[in-house]
Amino acid sequence: MIRYELNDGDAAHGVVLGIGVFDGVHLGHKRIIAEVAAMARRFGALPVAVTFFPHPREVLFPDSPPLLLLPPEERLRRLREAGAASVGIIDFSAAVAATPPEDFLAGLLAGPYHVRGICVGVHWRFGRNGAGNTRLLGADLARSEVAFRAIPELELEGSIVSSSAIRDAISAGELAKAERMMDAPAALYGEVEPGGHVATELLDTPTANLRVDYGVLPPNGVYATWAVVDGRRFPSITNIGVSPTFDRDDGAQRVETHILSGFSGDLYRRKLTVELKRKLRNEARFPSPAALKRQIAADCANALRILTGGDGK
Repeated sequence: MIRYELNDGDAAHGVVLGIGVFDGVHLGHKRIIAEVAAMARRFGALPVAVTFFPHPREVLFPDSPPLLLLPPEERLRRLREAGAASVGIIDFSAAVAATPPEDFLAGLLAGPYHVRGICVGVHWRFGRNGAGNTRLLGADLARSEVAFRAIPELELEGSIVSSSAIRDAISAGELAKAERMMDAPAALYGEVEPGGHVATELLDTPTANLRVDYGVLPPNGVYATWAVVDGRRFPSITNIGVSPTFDRDDGAQRVETHILSGFSGDLYRRKLTVELKRKLRNEARFPSPAALKRQIAADCANALRILTGGDGK
């Protein structure tokens, strides 16, 4: 059931598994991985984070899939950074969703490595119709002499830390709250695609037009951001919205990022991450492109002050 990417010698003394979707790899998820690592040290075992691809809701509710906070490769990187020596994958499908809880658990334990312990969030559910819960899991694992820990939810500033809470915070424009929950900036991930060239030709502010594949859009507006290209971060400013000054016919929401300094080259068709740091202002209609150009110059100066002044890093 679990696809491990291990050499046999890596797990000679078994594995301890931390299981969950882990979208966002937020503070609550990191608490689970920390317990996995501690349990693994006690047993001399290997700490392994086990996640699901695709997200179970994509299979169970294909008409309303969740907005994922992180692309797969970033989720795996952050799980390792949090303390997992390796990451195992469960390929989620309709067949997996229909597996009775007892059979699902048997599949977890039947892999090539001796499972010494399992850690999950206290409200984690598994098996057909979500019939399996941590009480059932703990009882079954006790009979198998597998250590078990259900990790309580983490509360931060009066709110339970969860992927859903982070999505809601970003959607409401509460970027600082989302960042505290993830211990990382909210970000948009995707590929740079062709734009209308308006920003370059009329505003003298060339932008990268991001097709957002992962991440949750905040309310329309102008934001101080960090643009991440090939692992390097550059101060930038990002407009999210419909560019009302130019009355574009399609009315489509766009994400347009202008890198302020330090970068030269072509971003077209390249992967780009935009870290959202602070909203500067709402999107607005200006009487002329010249008026908008003056405002953009002020926005750029404000963004650069925020990002390089020590409070935007």
